[in-house]
Amino acid sequence: MKTYVIISLSIIVFLTACKPSKKEIDKMLDKAIEKIINSDNKGALEDLNKIISYDKDNYKAYYNRANTKFNLKQTKEALSDYNKAIELKPDYADAFYNRAFCKQYMNDKAGACNDWIRAAALGKHDVNDEIKECR
Repeated sequence: MKTYVIISLSIIVFLTACKPSKKEIDKMLDKAIEKIINSDNKGALEDLNKIISYDKDNYKAYYNRANTKFNLKQTKEALSDYNKAIELKPDYADAFYNRAFCKQYMNDKAGACNDWIRAAALGKHDVNDEIKECR
């Protein structure tokens, strides 16, 4: 029993010691975004998966992973990540805006329109052209 407790504590200490700091995670996120900008979506996806494994509440990681998955035409998976980003940050206008394009691509015009309207209500600029498509 004593050995089991010591081993369990050792594993917990090891796992917590391996988790990067918030600053390190932010640097990892910046590198992943740079990969997206440079069209290295597969590399970005690997990085973003790693970030999320360290920080399950990182709404920016879910948002950027959604963008990456959308770029890779993994629309159902992208939609799921946009939903998670919005769940974690309900006032995330950019997530609503980009989720709308994902819904539009999936032929959900009503859902896309609702998201564009929500993005505008949250302060997203330049949504008027998209909202006009809803009329």
